[in-house]
Amino acid sequence: MAITLGDRFMNLTKTEFDHLARRVESTLRAPSVLADEKPVAVFPRVDELRDVLVPLLDWCVARRPSAARGIVGIAAPCGAGKTLLLSWLAATVRELGLTQFAFAALDGYHFPNAVLDSRSGVDPEGNLVPLRLLKGKPPTFDVDSFLVDLRAVKSTHEELHLPMYSRRLHEPVAGCIKVGPEVEWVFVEGNFLFLDTPPWRQVRQLLERKIYLDAGNDVLRARLRSRHAAAGRDAAWIEAHFSRTDGPNISLIRAHAHFADVFFRWGRDGHLKEVEGAHSIGT
Repeated sequence: MAITLGDRFMNLTKTEFDHLARRVESTLRAPSVLADEKPVAVFPRVDELRDVLVPLLDWCVARRPSAARGIVGIAAPCGAGKTLLLSWLAATVRELGLTQFAFAALDGYHFPNAVLDSRSGVDPEGNLVPLRLLKGKPPTFDVDSFLVDLRAVKSTHEELHLPMYSRRLHEPVAGCIKVGPEVEWVFVEGNFLFLDTPPWRQVRQLLERKIYLDAGNDVLRARLRSRHAAAGRDAAWIEAHFSRTDGPNISLIRAHAHFADVFFRWGRDGHLKEVEGAHSIGT
C-alpha cells in the first residue's frame, strides 16, 4: 500500500508542523511560486496546512489519475482567494519535495485586449458595449483553447506549456507554465469551471475533483475594491465594474457551487476551513 501524505504527517508534533509552516511562508515570501506575478501577502497557519492543504494534496497522492494525468479544479467567485490557495498549495508542494504536481489558471485564457476591443457584449442593463468593459465575464475567455489544453493534459505524459495571465501587462502570455512528464496532477483555478452550459460543461466534466471556495459578501467586496484600487482604478470605476461584471459573476458562480465535491470558506477571522456544502457558502 502506498504511503500517503496523511501517513507521513499523522505523527508530526506541533513543533514540526510549526517548522513546516515557517518554511512554506518563507517560500511564499520569495518571488512568486506561480507564474502570474501576483505577490502573496497572506500565509497559511498550522491548522490550514494540516486541515486544508495537506488533505487536498493527499487525496491526489493516494490515487492514480483516471487518465494520463488528472485535473483538480478550484472554482470560486472573484476575490475569494483562488490564486492564494493555489499559491499555498504550490509552496507546500515545493517544501514537501513533491514533483508530481503543476498549477495553472483559467485567467491565462483571457482573449487578448485587442480581441476584446474588436468585439461587443451586452452589459447588465442591456446596452451593447465593447467586450473589454466586461473583461472577466465568460465571453471574454477563449474556452475552446482552454478545453484543447485540458484534454492534452489528460491524454499525454509529454511535456506541455500552458499560458498565464500577466498582472503587469494585463494580457495572457503563451507558454509560461510547464507541465513536465513527471506531473500526474494539475490543479487549475478559475471562476467558471463548474458552469453547466456548453462549452463550460465540458470543462467541468474533465475535472476529477472539484473544489469550491468562497467568502462572505463583505469580504469579497473589500478584496475587490482593494485589488482594483491597487491597479489604479478610481471609486467610480470600481463600483461600475462591480455592477456590470464582478457582481453578476459572483451570483453566476455561486449558482453552480453545488457541483463541487468539497467546499471551503474563509471565516470572518480570516482563516480557511472546510464546510459542509453549498448551503454554507456566501452571505
